[in-house]
Amino acid sequence: MGLFQNLLETYELSENAIGIAGSVKDGVIDEKKTLLPIFHTTFKSTICVNLAQHGKFLSATRDKKEITIIIPCTEGSSGRTTNVEAHPLCDQLDYLGGINKAKTKKYLSELKNWKGQNPSLNAIHTYISGQTIVEDLEGSAIFKDNEYQEQTDTPLHNRLDYEKIRKLGVRFTVQTGDGFINVWESEELRDLWKEYVLGSKSFTKSLFDYISGLDVGKIATQHPKNINSTTGNAKLLSCNDKTEFTFRGRFAKQDDAIIIDYENSQKVHQMLRWLISNYGYNVDSQVIVAWAVDDNKEVNEKLYDNSYILIEDTQADIQTEGERLEELKGQVYADYAVKLRSVLQGYRNANVLKQHARKICIAAFDSATTGRMGLVFYQELSEDEYLGKIVQWHEDTSYFLTAWKKPTDDTVELKSSRVEYIGAPSYDEIIFAVYGKDRGDKSYTTLKKKTRKQLLECMFGNFAFPKNLVEMAANRASHPMGFMDKNGKFSENDWRKSVNISCALIRKYYKKETEEIPLELEKERTDRDYLFGRLLAVADKLERTALYKAEKQDTRTTNALKLMSAFQVKPYSTWGQLYNQLIPYRNQLFGAGYYQSLIDEIMVLFKSGDFESNTPLSPLYLLGYSAQNRALLKKDKTEQSEETNDGDITE
Repeated sequence: MGLFQNLLETYELSENAIGIAGSVKDGVIDEKKTLLPIFHTTFKSTICVNLAQHGKFLSATRDKKEITIIIPCTEGSSGRTTNVEAHPLCDQLDYLGGINKAKTKKYLSELKNWKGQNPSLNAIHTYISGQTIVEDLEGSAIFKDNEYQEQTDTPLHNRLDYEKIRKLGVRFTVQTGDGFINVWESEELRDLWKEYVLGSKSFTKSLFDYISGLDVGKIATQHPKNINSTTGNAKLLSCNDKTEFTFRGRFAKQDDAIIIDYENSQKVHQMLRWLISNYGYNVDSQVIVAWAVDDNKEVNEKLYDNSYILIEDTQADIQTEGERLEELKGQVYADYAVKLRSVLQGYRNANVLKQHARKICIAAFDSATTGRMGLVFYQELSEDEYLGKIVQWHEDTSYFLTAWKKPTDDTVELKSSRVEYIGAPSYDEIIFAVYGKDRGDKSYTTLKKKTRKQLLECMFGNFAFPKNLVEMAANRASHPMGFMDKNGKFSENDWRKSVNISCALIRKYYKKETEEIPLELEKERTDRDYLFGRLLAVADKLERTALYKAEKQDTRTTNALKLMSAFQVKPYSTWGQLYNQLIPYRNQLFGAGYYQSLIDEIMVLFKSGDFESNTPLSPLYLLGYSAQNRALLKKDKTEQSEETNDGDITE
């Protein structure tokens, strides 16, 4: 099965969840996160018109900001752009107020064909036919001052600026015997519209549906837009453009390009829209989404989820310092998407995903233009494959990382606390290590999207980890002086973060190419690059210790870091220069016996001719530097602990 078949199956399995309000935050229902009924769409409304049962205007109100509602739509109106296509129930003033005669005529025609004997629909049709809505709204003081044109000659008789009000969305409530009915929320009207569409669309021949593989007669000539809210006008499928070159040059007519049953097209697009709204992992126009196709029940459970719970749950995972990602509490179908997103963010325990057993789809979409949306990655995996790839990614890419946990108590001003953990860096962290911080320009966004797609392919598509990303990250980490804070000073935190993420990528790359490199220091390892990295760490630590004892630890950067970029290019000659610069610090530490012994131990491990070679170091040297540096820090902590326990300093 492919993407469309799985989306169709997922929608049909989710029948009980259709139309149920989406996530609720601060008491506000988000209709954009609701799985829509077929032949319906979301619509932004700001004006509510209250009508009597026979279509008489009663009152009108205006919301402080637009709200999103669910309304019926025609095939044409669901994807309308500049063409005249009216929604059959609620629409913009342009269609309702007679501002554009052709649009109002179209709206009344659609409503007239549908309304039958339904009293609510008849009331709306009667009222709009009277063409008094703009006048009524003006009389109810609905319009704002800035929506009037200033008349300099007669300032007391300003006229409405139709250009400013034509896009205002209008919805209706209709008086009944028991009160008012919100027509956009009426299940009766939704069912009535679906029956009308399915019953009225007629075709002259039977065609082969590309999704179901069945002969069908109700072919979609237009497919919905607004699948991804960040690219609202982009369509995944489009073959109705006969004036441009959508299918011209390849096919003689639209049906030669693609044939999809109208109802199936609706189900596929509604399902994809819901998945992206609830579980999409977005960057600009690119979105990654994952879901399981198997069970109806779990879709229902996921509908009450919200971002606060997700964030809270994610933060709970990093409370245990140094622990390899903890147990998940997730238990639901589309929760795989949450897990994937959390995995991408680097905090989850992939091993716990083994609790689940479902077929998983992973898809990435991007929009090359404002009107076109494309599938750039798709993988359908069995449960074992999916879980295995996630676990493998975490195991191969894990390293010592740091996160900053925000305080959960809003009533007290607390600083974020530092949390150290072993895990895989997120996609965004990898992009930071390779390309630096987000500069807010379009080129960075393009690089970010390209890299995310590459990483997704590595994680799930059996692609090798790109060597160029490893080298770029290592090269950037080898220039510590390039990491500056907003005041133009050296940012050691950012640099160390970059080093650690680079080490994670190096481990991943070497695991695929040659061997698995352990997290801890390998004291017997004889790789030239690894040993040079260790020497650099010892030199750095020696100088830091001397500066600390002289109470000058925060006054400047060590020579080891200043020379790090040159050390990577010419290690042998740079080491000689660095070693000479350590002389005053060795004297200050009375010979620095421990550090000198460590240097000697490392020097002995070089193979003949390796140390004298001045060829550039591979990224592996960063792992040697990081592992040695961590070993020295661990030694310091051990000594401090012993000092605390015994009252004496252990040398």
